[in-house]
Parts: sequence; C-alpha cells; structure tokens
Amino acid sequence: MALGEGIGAWRHAAAHGVLLVVGLACLVIPFAASAPSEQATYGAAGPAFVLPPGTKRIDTHTHFIPEFYAEILKSKGLDSGGRAIPKWTPESHIELMDTIGVETAIISISTPGARLPGDDMEAGRKLARELNEYGHKVTVEYPGRFQFWATVTLPDVEGSVQEAIYALDTLKAAGVVLLANSEGEYLGSKKFDPLMEVLNERHAVVFVHPNSVPFAKVPDHIEDSMVPEFVMDFLLDTTRACANLIFKNVTGRYPNIRFILSHSGGFMPFAAYRMGGALSFLTKENAMKTMGLLKSFYVDTALSSSPSALPSTTQFVPHSHITFGSDFPFAPTFGIKIATSQLDQYQGLPSETKHLFNYDNANSLFDKSLSHWRTVWKAAAAAPATEENHDEL
Repeated sequence: MALGEGIGAWRHAAAHGVLLVVGLACLVIPFAASAPSEQATYGAAGPAFVLPPGTKRIDTHTHFIPEFYAEILKSKGLDSGGRAIPKWTPESHIELMDTIGVETAIISISTPGARLPGDDMEAGRKLARELNEYGHKVTVEYPGRFQFWATVTLPDVEGSVQEAIYALDTLKAAGVVLLANSEGEYLGSKKFDPLMEVLNERHAVVFVHPNSVPFAKVPDHIEDSMVPEFVMDFLLDTTRACANLIFKNVTGRYPNIRFILSHSGGFMPFAAYRMGGALSFLTKENAMKTMGLLKSFYVDTALSSSPSALPSTTQFVPHSHITFGSDFPFAPTFGIKIATSQLDQYQGLPSETKHLFNYDNANSLFDKSLSHWRTVWKAAAAAPATEENHDEL
C-alpha cells in the first residue's frame, strides 16, 4: 500500500471507527451510526465468544462517563486520546458485564480527567467532586456490580490531596486513578510527593491510566499526523510513567502504594530488561533491585491479551500481579469479546492461573474496599434502602 493510501485509511478509521489495539494485533471496530453490523463486518476477525463455565471476573480497567461529564467534554470539543466520547449508562455497562462474566467493575474516569483545558483550579476541583460522588452513587445503587476509582486534580496537588482523602476516607473509593502525565508533569515528579504521602499512609491502590503524550504534535502538513494517540502513544505514556516512578524512587519511598499499570504496562514487560539495565545505570542502583521494582507493578489485561502480548506479560510480571481489564466503553463490546476470548482460550496458561487474573488477584488487592462494600450491600439487601438510607451510605 502506498503511503498516501495508508494515511487515508488511518484518517477514515479515525473519522468512522476505533482502531482497537489488542496487544500487538490491530482491529478497526466501527462505531459510526452508518457502520455495518459488527458480525457482518467482523465475523471472521476473531474467535466467537463463549463464556467458560464458572468464569467470574473483577474488571479493574473500565470506565464511566456520566451524561453531565460527556456534555462538558462535548462543549469543549474534547475527546479521549483521539477517541470520540462514547455513550455510557450503568445499564449498558451491566449488560456487557453479564456477557463476559464480570461480577464487579471498578469504574474510572479516563483522560482528559477533571482538570480540563481552559478551566481554573476551582472548576477542576468541583468537577472531580461531582465525578466522585457520582461514582459513589452508582456503587450504592447497583449493589455488587460497581466500585469506583477516585478522580483527582493533578497537577493541582493541594486539590488532589483534599479529594483523595475525601474519596478514600468518606466515599470509600477502591483506589485512585492517576493519569500517567498531567499537563506534561509525569508521575514520579517530586511536586506530587504530598499526594503520594497521603496514598502511602492509606496503603492505597493507584490505577495509572495513559494520557495524551506531552510532546510536540507532528505538524499537520506531515501525512502521518492523523494516527490517533490511543493507538500507540498511550502505551508510551504508561511506560514512561512506570520508568519515572522508579527513576525518582517513588516506588522505594512509598512502598505501601500498589500501582496498576494500564494495558499490560504499555510495553514495559517486553522492554523490562532493557529498562531495568538502563535505570540501574542511571540511578546507580543494583540491577536486581531495579528489576524487582519493575516486577512490583501490577498490570491489567485491557486490550492486551493477544497471542503476541500475553507471553511477554506472563513471563515477566508475577502471576499474582495481573488483573482483568475490558476498557469498556472506549473499547466496544465486540472488540472486548475478542480480547476476552483470547485470554480465555490462551493455551500457555492453566485455567487456575487465568482465574487468578480474572478474579482472585483483584479480590485480594481490593480486600479492604470490597469487604466494606460487601457489608453495605448485604445490609441494603436485608433492609431495602430508602432515600434516607442511601444518603447514609
């Protein structure tokens, strides 16, 4: 294919569909209203989805998009790393969960987060509070089906500290979602230390989600400038955050924080020995210690369960540190079925190990918040909640 034809195809995909990266395999998934049916277009694109008997999952990488938030993004002309903002409801989410065997989804706000271009500090703090209270509301109203990751306001550190304390202590969030970089400032920055101290004190789980990379954009006159960021740049953003957390010794100084890296850690598992060797040289640390820090990260399987991605992930990342992720609704249902089938049908792991990924690891990692909410949900089931009872939760 000639360069011009290839770029034309990318532009068409950006305008009319999602380029879904499943590990190193790429699928173009339509979402335009005029697109052909999924099965008609992709009947042979991947395995038919059959839920293995007895499968249950906790989804640690999945998103919520309240209508008020979608309207704000639309009014500002914002997308999510080149992906148009999809429609979301709790009901559509539960339908997907039931299809692929998800018991509980831990929902988060994706990029661009709460600190939006053109907004002042107070607007970002107000939006983060509204998003977190909405996440709490969904957790209460759909017992057993949802928990939520708290949204904060980095690079506004003071606001982030206040919101993390409120969300974790009062709203009982499962953890905190942090973008890999916030306005160009990567996780690991010493500016963020006050937030890390709060998270470390609470033994918090942190979900690292990619953002738009803060590098200069390719000029529009160069023909490859239309490749959406979520196709490749997201993986770089997560990997750079991982490296910076080690380089700035955040993982060493705040050992109680458990970090989950999106999309199998970007390309960290594939490049781990190169990264570990180089970071050891730069930090003058023992190479084995640095490799241990890389292995201390958790990763999720969102869009990263292809036959080319799983071997790298499962050979480097401890099997106790891998959790299931779907990336709904930014990944559409058909693509999620393909990615989930790839995990379920992968021949390189026994079913017991897949159960760790699907359920046990997350169940253990979120033991504190799950125990709290299971008690709340059980009490609510025993005594049907009134509006007053909901307020008390």
